[in-house]
Amino acid sequence: MSAESPTSAESPQPPGRGGVHLSARHIRTAGFAFALLLAVGLVGMLTAVEITSRPQFCGSCHIMKPYYSSWKHSAHNAVACVDCHIPPGVTAEIRKKYEALSMVVRYFTGTYGTKPWTEVDDAACLKCHERRLLVGQVQFGTIQFDHTAHLSDMRRGKKLRCTSCHSQIVQGSHIAVTSSTCILCHFKGQEPGTGTARCTLCHRVPEKTYKIGKLDFNHADVARFGMDCLSCHGRPKGGDGEVARERCNACHNQPARLEKYGDTVLLHQKHVSEHKVDCMYCHTKIEHAEPVKAETATARIQAAATGCTSCHVAGHSPQLALYTGTGGRGVPPMPSPMYQAGVRCEGCHIALPGHQAAVNVASDVSCMSCHGAHYRTIYQGWKEGAARRSEALRRQVDETARALGARESTSLADAKVNLDMVEKGHGVHNIDYTYALLRQAHVDMNKARQGSGLSALPVPWVEPPYDSPCLVCHTGIESQKGTMFGRLFAHDRHVAGAKLDCATCHRTHEQRAKGEVVRFDASGCESCHHKKPQAECMTCHAAVRTHKVKSYRGEFDHAMHIDEQEKKCADCHDASVSPPALKKDGCKECHDD
Repeated sequence: MSAESPTSAESPQPPGRGGVHLSARHIRTAGFAFALLLAVGLVGMLTAVEITSRPQFCGSCHIMKPYYSSWKHSAHNAVACVDCHIPPGVTAEIRKKYEALSMVVRYFTGTYGTKPWTEVDDAACLKCHERRLLVGQVQFGTIQFDHTAHLSDMRRGKKLRCTSCHSQIVQGSHIAVTSSTCILCHFKGQEPGTGTARCTLCHRVPEKTYKIGKLDFNHADVARFGMDCLSCHGRPKGGDGEVARERCNACHNQPARLEKYGDTVLLHQKHVSEHKVDCMYCHTKIEHAEPVKAETATARIQAAATGCTSCHVAGHSPQLALYTGTGGRGVPPMPSPMYQAGVRCEGCHIALPGHQAAVNVASDVSCMSCHGAHYRTIYQGWKEGAARRSEALRRQVDETARALGARESTSLADAKVNLDMVEKGHGVHNIDYTYALLRQAHVDMNKARQGSGLSALPVPWVEPPYDSPCLVCHTGIESQKGTMFGRLFAHDRHVAGAKLDCATCHRTHEQRAKGEVVRFDASGCESCHHKKPQAECMTCHAAVRTHKVKSYRGEFDHAMHIDEQEKKCADCHDASVSPPALKKDGCKECHDD
């Protein structure tokens, strides 16, 4: 029995596992599909990473719009969010991407919070700004700031971070310096003018001239004369920088944490050094100084008075009325230039040795301490001029009052108000306003006299016949007297009588030599006095009798030649030239050799 065996080609193949037959073609197809899916997945992942790294993606969430807007208008708008918010390193990159994708999931599932919080690591800032630690001081407005001292050392026992000063969002400006934080750190618990509250620690004294009213003030004098900045500029105000206990409840509700309220070292370590919590989240604000432009008249008076308010603000204070240039009758407001500059009472009323603060006095020393020794004569001129004018006017007002008797006069009452203000308020507080009040008081007094049929009284002082820039400081000089060439010299004869301008006899401060008071050249004294007959030389030079000068024959004695030899000045001096010179042959008349 033979049967034919089937050929190998016809032999059936065993089925694959599970009964599925996989050919090589199927395997290749499956591998290609897997590779394609992997590629699409990788591209999709990279695309997602790229998209989520763009600032526009961050701004697509409505709770992030304020932060996105502040970034868009800031100096960092060319820097992507992830460049700052992801610190350097691969691990941090993966962690931040995970957090970003988690935020997307929370957004679509509605599980996100409405108070986004983030911290910028110092390392992220120093990727670009590492040079800032090495360049020294930088200019921030009018402040000289040094990053090295703030980031390298402990400041008041605290380790600062970049974001301790650079806020993450400040009034629409992203990563801007929060000046209120600087002020808080420098002024909290500090006496103004000392420690970290020293003005020159941050501010350089500007070397420029400021126009204040009619006066030009050279700010470089502040350093030259060692002035106190606080004499003019306001002290910190508005809050003491303390932290109210209830502020802690805004973030914390664990009793264990709230019990740490008084541990300032621990709190600053956790909030400032380890985590970026803006100082102003906890501390009350301290204002650096009184803003000048926003002040009211009352606020400015109170700022000027400061410690003097216990006596000089209760009721009507004639001192403050003069200083602020207000309160006079018939005279427009004329604030003192020093008041306009913000000089407080203590700027002039300095404590003298042996005196308590309550009895601080102002004197010529006060002027000299800021303006130099030459201001002593100006102060004395103001004081004497105001006293002389008010005393003379007081005699006329009293005479008028006696003449009027019981008859009432509004004009005389107004004159008395202005005169009382000057006498009680001391004219040196505002000499221009003082003289204006006295002039108006004299006008009102004569108005009262004329209304009662009395003749007008003349002005009992000398008025300059011109307006000179010198009179801004030297007001009242026209009535002052002094000594020149050993004899009494009166300004009134030259100013009011001869109507000579100041520049006729004096050079400007910039032109005059050291120690020079008047000019003796042809444009000064000689222009008038050397035109007179020579016999009048002794009118000015009478003191020459006491002068002995050296000559080739020894000491020359003027008294011997004038009194014993009866010589005239013209015998030896030629006054036709300027300056007068000795005649070459003058001595030969008596001395052969």
